[in-house]
Amino acid sequence: MRTHTPESFTRAVVRREAEKRGIAVDWSAPVPEEVPEGLRHAAFKVAERGWCVWATLSPDPAVLPSERDFHPLDRVGDAWEAAGWNGVRLKR
Repeated sequence: MRTHTPESFTRAVVRREAEKRGIAVDWSAPVPEEVPEGLRHAAFKVAERGWCVWATLSPDPAVLPSERDFHPLDRVGDAWEAAGWNGVRLKR
């Protein structure tokens, strides 16, 4: 049995969701150093969008992958919080 970390679990979920949506993600791009530690596991370089955070805008405690999206990293700033074990919620 494989034990996931927040990073490995998020990557697996994002990979499936990106494939469903036809979104190309650069899986080998290293996360920029300026990305806060709490966001690093959810930051991905997305084709034609640049660096994004896989996050939700929903206030609900349990959110499905289909309720999350790639939000531009440069618009996130400090307006985020951890949501559960591996999630990120943007405050709007």
